[in-house]
Amino acid sequence: MNENAQDPNVLHLSKFGLTCFLATVVILPIGMLTFLWVSLPKASDRPLPVEIRLAKESGQMMLVVKNDSDSELSNIGITLNDWFNFYSADPLSGGKELRVSLSSFMRKNGLPFDPAIHQLMEIGVYAQLEDNSRGVWERKSEHLLEDLQEEAKLGAAPQT
Repeated sequence: MNENAQDPNVLHLSKFGLTCFLATVVILPIGMLTFLWVSLPKASDRPLPVEIRLAKESGQMMLVVKNDSDSELSNIGITLNDWFNFYSADPLSGGKELRVSLSSFMRKNGLPFDPAIHQLMEIGVYAQLEDNSRGVWERKSEHLLEDLQEEAKLGAAPQT
């Protein structure tokens, strides 16, 4: 029997057929993912009903987060400049305040935030709302620490 003889019951693809098959296997999933990415609605965070201000207590600068809503906020996370973090699992009732010393904000390597060394340019507050959705409050400025100190002196409400 001839070794080069082909079994007539086995299917074979031509070079063109193989190219089309491989292109379909690669392009179809990428196309489907692209379609889903473009067509599905974007998830957005809800605004967090908080007021942020600075206060000086016992010679330390404190960041004061006041819950302006009637509902409870839980799993509160605060970031300074996206590097320094503070987390509180304790719920914050409506109308109550959370006071956090600026030295309580730490980087992952344990380095604390020091206003004398680090320029505060961004504050982000994240919390779980009563309906289990995530609420976000963010503020950015080149001179955010000075802006918050000025607002504390004037008694002005911070911008959101």
